[in-house]
Amino acid sequence: MKLYYRPGACSMAVHLLLEDLGVDYEAIAVSDEVLASEEYKKTNPRNQVPSLATEDGLLTESVAIMLYLSDKFGGNLTPARGTWEHGQMMMMLMFMASQEHPAFAINMRPFRWTDDESAHAGIKAKAEQNWLACLTRTNGWAEGREWLVGDKMTLADALAWVHARWGLRCTPKTPDGFPALWALANRVDAHPAAQRVMEQEGIKPLA
Repeated sequence: MKLYYRPGACSMAVHLLLEDLGVDYEAIAVSDEVLASEEYKKTNPRNQVPSLATEDGLLTESVAIMLYLSDKFGGNLTPARGTWEHGQMMMMLMFMASQEHPAFAINMRPFRWTDDESAHAGIKAKAEQNWLACLTRTNGWAEGREWLVGDKMTLADALAWVHARWGLRCTPKTPDGFPALWALANRVDAHPAAQRVMEQEGIKPLA
């Protein structure tokens, strides 16, 4: 398998899962030039990451890839299907992917949603409100808990870890506005698989 990733992007959660599973794969960093190329569209039609090349074909979308890998290889980061914990994890993953991620993306790059430069400031302001509302919910899930679901780390924690890092680019920064989420991110940061991912991607530890 081949994972196409960008350092610090949502692909980082997939990268963590692959490391935790211990399966054979190749991690390929996608440069700005390659990401924008017509050739890369063959790997990801939206010129995005992550993409996972398998013997059966290509997969895109971080949550879909993580669930595929968990179903195929098992591992320690996914509760058993049919359990309440699995349902909670799925809810959190879908929330982070469908609401939290878009709010951050729109805030950072309003030009992707309109060519009208006069509208960018208003779009950013609303997206920032949505981002803060989303992190407030995720922070609430993390309050008083070691992990978001059950008594051990899951895929939900892996994706929350990435988003907590993104929050360092926003106001308030994650440590200041969302302390429970930040503490959770630091626990994920200490996981051996996360340590290997940071080394491979050239990402500094949080602490």
